[in-house]
Amino acid sequence: MLIYRFRITASDHDDFLREVEIQPNHTFLEFHHLLVETAELRNLSGASFFMTDKANKVKHEITLKNTKKQVRKYDDDIGEVVLESVVLPLMKDAKIKNYIEDPHQTMNYVFHGKEIIIMHIELFKILQSDNLISYPRVARKTGEIRKIVELPPPLLAPEAEAIHPEIKPLKIKPVAAAKLPDTSKLDVIVEDMDEIKAIEEELSELIEEEAPQVLVESQVSTGDDGEDPEYGDDEKMEHIEDFADPDQLDERYSNYREGPDDY
Repeated sequence: MLIYRFRITASDHDDFLREVEIQPNHTFLEFHHLLVETAELRNLSGASFFMTDKANKVKHEITLKNTKKQVRKYDDDIGEVVLESVVLPLMKDAKIKNYIEDPHQTMNYVFHGKEIIIMHIELFKILQSDNLISYPRVARKTGEIRKIVELPPPLLAPEAEAIHPEIKPLKIKPVAAAKLPDTSKLDVIVEDMDEIKAIEEELSELIEEEAPQVLVESQVSTGDDGEDPEYGDDEKMEHIEDFADPDQLDERYSNYREGPDDY
């Protein structure tokens, strides 16, 4: 009986390498279980095999769960490319030998868990089986898939618990939204025009009673000749514009010149 030997590497995990041996009549589901076990993959939510050609173009997809997919096909009847819904083959029903088209057949295995793991698989040897060996099996194993480390939730330090055993997590209650007063009644207030007019008349009377008595300029008391009574003719202030001749200004104030006895 013939045996397929596949070499397996993983994207983003350079030190990961596996060589596995499996019989052609085995299904892709058995191949899937072998990969999950040897790579210690956890939290499975889905997985698929993608058969590829030499140009790494996907030709077939084989899934773990029932899956429908929209594919583009050329319709000869209408002469156009149309979308057609197809049901993808399941791993449990698909035998490996039915998808091997090349002595160096390649494929990708995609595992969906807490993170997506992508493995590149290549058929590199076909050999006779040893009847004493159980298949499928891992023939070579190097490296591991790095696991996502989940940090536990932060806890209070033991020292703090010993010093303050009464400390407990605070429970914050949601604050209720403030209730606004109902202002809808303000929209139906009707103005009383008579009342407004009476208020305006009352305000006018109050303003007239308290207004100060303003003296008219013509009623201000002055002297007999219209001069300011506080000053006489001699004390009335004069301006230099009143003297047409500067010599008159000199005579007017000559009595104030300093004499020789002033010092």
